[in-house]
Amino acid sequence: MTLDRLSAESSDNDSRKNPRSLGLFILTFGLLLLAAEALLIGVGIVQDTVGQTVYDNGWSFESASFVAALTNGLLSLTALVALFGFLEWRQMKFRNFKERYSEGLIYASIGLAIATALQIAAFSWLYQFEIEPLIRADDLGPLLVVFPVLYMVFIGFFEYWLHRALHDIPILWRLHAIHHQIEEMNAARSYSHWAQDALYLSVITVPLLFLIESPEQHIALLTTFYLVSNYYMHTDNPAMSFPPAVRHVLADNIYHHYHHSRAIEHWGRNYCSFFSFYDRIFGTQHMPDNEVFHPTGIDGYRPLSGWRDYLVRPFTRDG
Repeated sequence: MTLDRLSAESSDNDSRKNPRSLGLFILTFGLLLLAAEALLIGVGIVQDTVGQTVYDNGWSFESASFVAALTNGLLSLTALVALFGFLEWRQMKFRNFKERYSEGLIYASIGLAIATALQIAAFSWLYQFEIEPLIRADDLGPLLVVFPVLYMVFIGFFEYWLHRALHDIPILWRLHAIHHQIEEMNAARSYSHWAQDALYLSVITVPLLFLIESPEQHIALLTTFYLVSNYYMHTDNPAMSFPPAVRHVLADNIYHHYHHSRAIEHWGRNYCSFFSFYDRIFGTQHMPDNEVFHPTGIDGYRPLSGWRDYLVRPFTRDG
């Protein structure tokens, strides 16, 4: 057992002796969410500045859009990993920073670059058809008040079933295994394979383009919450887990670690990445009865050996 894991389990024992109160949870995560929102607002300002500068220097609109979007993605990745990384690193007594984060940042950055290029290309192609969305957020009237929550519940439903498909369909599992082979997870080690990101683009992001027009301004804070949750759920800091009652609605890092657990009894459990109640509804929930972070990874699966391996592993015999 590694020193990091011993430290985590020691902190876990402390947290079980002193359960987090709901009030402290709301305060802590409220401040965390506001900090993330402030960072992402700053990233958005940089994105606009970079994109406009590149466009003013004679680049095409598509090229400028790619540079701006990639800037946003890479800076958002860096900012959120830094935010959670500081909390994790502090919990781990400021040890092994390079070992814990460098590999994940490299793979995540490569995946972001490819996913951004695919997204810009897809949107540029679709926009030429001038397709009108079925719903305009500004036309929802009184429903606009509850629209952000409905939107997130809708996304959570489809993401749950796509996640199950990634496990149940062999060809999709080859893509998703890249994510599940990760050991000693943390905020940086939350990356997926770029082809999986492309699948999410085609199955969730693009259809939303046809469904509703520009929802971002109406769900800004919840969008931040959803983005932040992806990094948060892969942290292994027990001091940041939710009070047990909250897990019946929202998935936290301990809840998600059961999904990544090597233990056979945890396989096929806890698919939800935001709302945990979909697992309960569809019979795949394992509600944690303690705050232990079980060992993660895939037995017998060779760890990634570098960025080239990351790019092509699912398409090789070893995949």
